[in-house]
Amino acid sequence: MNRIGVDIVNIERISKLNEYTINRLFNKKEVESANKINNDKIRYEFLAGRFAAKEALAKALGVGFTKLVPSEILVTNLESGQPVIELEGKTLETYPKLNIQVSISHDFPCAVAVVLIEEING
Repeated sequence: MNRIGVDIVNIERISKLNEYTINRLFNKKEVESANKINNDKIRYEFLAGRFAAKEALAKALGVGFTKLVPSEILVTNLESGQPVIELEGKTLETYPKLNIQVSISHDFPCAVAVVLIEEING
């Protein structure tokens, strides 16, 4: 199975989320990273890009968030800056054999992400 998903998020929409919703949609590590960013515009771009990546993953899988827990999808970066997606908890149990590639971009007022998934055989 090779599938692709894309999503675009309005950054202002993310800036209006309350703390409860942020903690429901984002992984604890993502929230911690966002809270270290002192510039509100950059902080919300960061979160919007991560949310777009989660939505793009859900679309690539063809399930929306019906079988995914958003906070169990961790979008992080390698030292090179390349974004990566890691699955945790029930989401990882449901989809244990996926090779996930992600690209994220921001251009205010939007953030966009593209996800390509490949099922690993064996």
